[in-house]
Amino acid sequence: MIQYNNYQLLKINFKTRQTKNNKLRNELVIIYKYIINIIAFLSLIIARKYYLKSLLGCNGDEYICIHQNNLKYIFDDIKYCTYSIILFLFFLLLVQIQICSKYHLIIFLTIIIEISLKDRGDDFLHHGILNLSALLVFIVLGEIFIVLIVIIIKLIKNKRYVNLIILSGLIFTLVLVFSIRHLENYFCKDWDRSINGTHIDNNKYIYSCSIIIPKSKCLIDILSPFFDIPKFINQKCEKRKEKEKYLLKNNSKFKNSTNIKKIGYPNTISDKEELTSVMYSKSLYNFLKNNLINFDILEKMNNTKITKKSEVFLDYSKNEFGTLNININFNKELSYKRLQLSSNSTSNNIIFLFLDNLSRPHFYRQYKKTVKFLKNFFKYEGFSHYSGQKYHGFEFLKYHKFDGATLTNAIPMFSGVYFDTNKEMISIVKNLKQLGYITCNSQDVCHKELMGLGRAKKYRYIEFDHEYASPNCDPNIYNPGYGLFGGENGILRKCLYGKENIEYTYEYSKKFWSAYKNNKKFLRIVNTYAHEYLGEKSKYADEATYNFLYDLYNSNLIENTTIFLAGDHGFALMGIYKLINPNDWQIEKYLPIFIILIPDLKNTTYEQQYSEILKNQQTLITPFDIYYTIRHIIYGSKYKTNISDELNSEGESLFKYINPKERNCSKYKYFTECQCIINK
Repeated sequence: MIQYNNYQLLKINFKTRQTKNNKLRNELVIIYKYIINIIAFLSLIIARKYYLKSLLGCNGDEYICIHQNNLKYIFDDIKYCTYSIILFLFFLLLVQIQICSKYHLIIFLTIIIEISLKDRGDDFLHHGILNLSALLVFIVLGEIFIVLIVIIIKLIKNKRYVNLIILSGLIFTLVLVFSIRHLENYFCKDWDRSINGTHIDNNKYIYSCSIIIPKSKCLIDILSPFFDIPKFINQKCEKRKEKEKYLLKNNSKFKNSTNIKKIGYPNTISDKEELTSVMYSKSLYNFLKNNLINFDILEKMNNTKITKKSEVFLDYSKNEFGTLNININFNKELSYKRLQLSSNSTSNNIIFLFLDNLSRPHFYRQYKKTVKFLKNFFKYEGFSHYSGQKYHGFEFLKYHKFDGATLTNAIPMFSGVYFDTNKEMISIVKNLKQLGYITCNSQDVCHKELMGLGRAKKYRYIEFDHEYASPNCDPNIYNPGYGLFGGENGILRKCLYGKENIEYTYEYSKKFWSAYKNNKKFLRIVNTYAHEYLGEKSKYADEATYNFLYDLYNSNLIENTTIFLAGDHGFALMGIYKLINPNDWQIEKYLPIFIILIPDLKNTTYEQQYSEILKNQQTLITPFDIYYTIRHIIYGSKYKTNISDELNSEGESLFKYINPKERNCSKYKYFTECQCIINK
C-alpha cells in the first residue's frame, strides 16, 4: 500500500478540487455559449420581425396618409427599421468577438436574402426601399467599424503599439475631416454657375428674390461616384439575358404560343378626345398584357387595319431575343384637317423635353455630353453677328418649383392653374389641337400622362394624336411599385431588348417629327431617368438625349421650332440624399432645370423677344411662366385673351419683360418652403 504524507495528500486534494472546478467551469462555459447562441438567434428573429413590420406602411391614399396623418406611418417604419439594424449589428458583434457560433451567419444571410426579396416597395408609403438601403448601408458600415475595433483591441494588448495607434488614429481623423471639409466647400464654388459661365445674380437693388446659394457641405459631387451602381456591376444593355425571351409571352395571353415571330404592342390612343379615366401604371400594364397583337395572323390575313392597332412590334425573326421596331402610322386625313386649321398661323413648332426629378446643377453633373452641345447656343453679343447660329439658348437660374411633387408643378405648367381638387384643370393640348397642331406624347415610363392623376379628379386629360406608352409596360422593364433594383424607379439601367429604354422614346419622337413634316407639331418627351433613389441613373440617358438633339439640329426638320428643357422639381425622391441631407440637396430639390432654345429669326419682332427673354434669366420664374410662354408661341401677342376665368394671372410669357422687383415667394400661395430670400 502506498503511504502519503500530509503534503502529498494536500496536493492530491488540491488537484481533485481543481479538476472539479475546471469541469464546472467548462460546463458553465458550455451553458454560457448556449445562452449566447440562443440570444444571437433570437436577435436575428426579432430583427427580421421588426424589419417586416417596417414595411406595413399606410393602407390609405398616399396624399391622405402623408398630409393628414402627419407622416406617422413613415416615422413608424423608420423606427422599426432602426430597431432591426441595431439587432443585426448586435448579432454581428457577437460573431466578430467569437462568442457566437459562425454557423448563425447562414441564418443571417438567409434572412437578408428573404427580406430583400420581400422588400418590393409596393408603393411610396410602404417605403421598404428606403429601409432596405439604410439596412444594407448601416450593416456594412457597422461591420467595418466592428472589425476595426477588434483589430485595435488586439493591437492595444501589445503596449508597444498603443502610442502609435493613438497617434495614427488622430492623424487619420484630422486628415479625413480636413479633406471632406475642403472638398465639400470646394464643390460649392461653382454650384450657381450657369451653362454659359455666368453666376446667379442676387443684386438686391435689382432683384426682389435672392436665391440661397450653399457655401458649404456640397456633397453630391463628392458622393456621386460611389452610387453609380450600374458601373460597379458592369451593367450593359447590350448584354442580353435569357429571361428577355420569355417574360413578355409568359405574362400575356401568348404564354403557350411558342412560334409567334411578331408581337405587336397595342395602341393606347382612345377613340374619345377627352378621357375621364386615364390609364396609369398597373391598369396600363394590364391593358398591355390583355391586348398584345399576333402580327403573324394579321399579316397572313393581309389585314389593312393592322397599322391602326399598333405602331411598335417585337420581331423574333432576326434574333432569338427579339428586336423592337417602331413605325409611325401617318394619319393623312388628320394631317389635312389640321393643316386647314393652322393655315393662317405663323406660330412655331414646340418640342418640350420634360426632365422629371432633375435639378439644374444635377443636370450639369449627369448630362455632360448634352450640356457641351447646348453651350454652342449661349452666345449673346448681338444676335445678328451670329448669322450661322440656328438657335439661341436661355437658362433661367431662379426657376423655382411649387411645393409638392410632379402633380402640383405639372398642372400649372400645362394647364395654367394651381392644382386644386375642386376646380377644373384643362390640358393645353386642347388649345394646340384647335390651332391645328399635331400632338405627340412620348414617354419612357408606363403611363399615359406624365403624372399620377389619383387626386386630380377635376383634371381634363386631352388625348394626344400619337403616343409612345405601351412598350414601357413590357414586363422586361416594368415592375409595379417602387422596387430598389427593378421597375420605374430602380437604381439600375432600364434595358429593353438590347438598348436603353429612353432610346426607343427618342426614336419614336424622331419618326413622329419626320412623318408630319408639313404640319405644326407639339411633341412632349417625358424623361424619368432621374426619378430613382441614388441620383446616378440619369447619366445613362445623356447619350440618347444628345443624339436626339444633335440629329434634329443637323436636319432641316426643326426650322421654326422652340425647344424647352424643363423639370418639375429637383431630386426629391426618398433615397440616399434624404438620409444624408447635405446643403446642396436641400436647396436643389426646389430648383429644377429650365432652358429654352429659340430659333434664330432675323426680324424685329423676334430680336425684341430675344432681348426681353435675356433680361428674365435672373428673375424668379415658376411653372405658370412656362404655360404662358407656350401660349405666346401658339397665339402670338393675344396669348392672354379669350382665356377662362379659372386661369391664374400670376404667370407671364418669358418673351415679355418681367419686373424682377415684383417677383418673390410671397407672391405665390404654393410657396410654403422657398429658396428665395426677399430683398427689401
